[in-house]
Amino acid sequence: MLPWNPEIGDILTAIISLACRGGEQFRIPRIYSALSELKGRDVFLSSLYFSITGAVCYSRQIEETLRSLMAKGMLVPKERDTVMVRDEAAKEIRVRLRRKLPSSIYRSLQDTSKRFYGKMIKSR
Repeated sequence: MLPWNPEIGDILTAIISLACRGGEQFRIPRIYSALSELKGRDVFLSSLYFSITGAVCYSRQIEETLRSLMAKGMLVPKERDTVMVRDEAAKEIRVRLRRKLPSSIYRSLQDTSKRFYGKMIKSR
């Protein structure tokens, strides 16, 4: 199996697709905040850059990844700052990850995605 040399967008896509199930809706600002909170503790997220102004947390890397996932149909824009996960697209990504990645990396990504999901649902 070839080594996985991901870009941050690949990592964010993996985390979101492993964490979320179809029909779930998430506020975009909360996605930024959850990933920012995890950044200091997680090696996968160490290359994320944030600009924090007052109570607003923003990352161009996350914005580009979310736009890409919307363009691919995995995320569907809902209300002004909310996206919904499309289950079939997330399942396809999960299947590709399971086939492509060594099991140790896949399990580590699953752990990161569980922490991400925990932070996302805590804010509801």
